[in-house]
Amino acid sequence: MSTMVVRPSYGDAPSEDRRFERDVLVHLDRVYAGARWMTSGQAAAEELVGRTFERAVRDFHWARPAGGVVPWLYGHLVGAWFDSQELRGGAPRSVPSAPTSPDEVIRDAKDALAPIVRVTLYLVEVENLSVDEVARITEVPPGIVESRVRRAHRRLADQLKSWLDQPGSGRGSEV
Repeated sequence: MSTMVVRPSYGDAPSEDRRFERDVLVHLDRVYAGARWMTSGQAAAEELVGRTFERAVRDFHWARPAGGVVPWLYGHLVGAWFDSQELRGGAPRSVPSAPTSPDEVIRDAKDALAPIVRVTLYLVEVENLSVDEVARITEVPPGIVESRVRRAHRRLADQLKSWLDQPGSGRGSEV
């Protein structure tokens, strides 16, 4: 990934810079992976990561991550994502072709989820954040997080079952 993060100087810049690099920048690839889940492609993901780290840089000098750096950083990612044009319908997600493997079925089903459901599923299932952490990040009650995850699981399972039941899918009726 080619995203560059430039940290402005505040106060004791060398020690703050080292602390930011040690505590926050080590998660750059992880945040980029999350941004890829949330956006329509590499360029959009890189732009979102850039905005995320801009927010983190501004916040870092005065707001220390209380619940851990990763949830704090994902809070900035989700905040930057909410502010983006893509969420408001800017960049459309690609139209999937007919899936030829279970991985493609899951990817297409994931991409078809409502954006906030997709983000919630990513934070819970891929990043292994707790329901309470995701609720704080997405600013909804924990019950809403649980509902979104259940809905996403059901949709993914239904899509995979539907694909498996089709002739020529590699399983299903010809087995």
